Amino acid sequence: MSSNEFSDRYAARFGLPSMSCVEFDGFVQILERVAVKNKGFFIFKVGGERVGSIYAFVLSVSATKGVLIRKDACSIREGMVFLFCELERAGIYP
Repeated sequence: MSSNEFSDRYAARFGLPSMSCVEFDGFVQILERVAVKNKGFFIFKVGGERVGSIYAFVLSVSATKGVLIRKDACSIREGMVFLFCELERAGIYP
């Protein structure tokens, strides 16, 4: 299964037909719920000092599952797809 298919499956868990329907605000709300439920944290950072991959996404749910997901991405969409894909693969839900 591809990254896009995994991220679409994760989006479907929240009533969205596909990952392409996930807006950034909704994405942040979902990650906030995941972090709270799993006693972890979510960080989104824009690194202005970087030339490429200026967006950093970090999600830690180490308190419950021992999982740390990080992605430095060139676009916000790329990071969103990656995190949803990895959350679906790991079976981590809010």
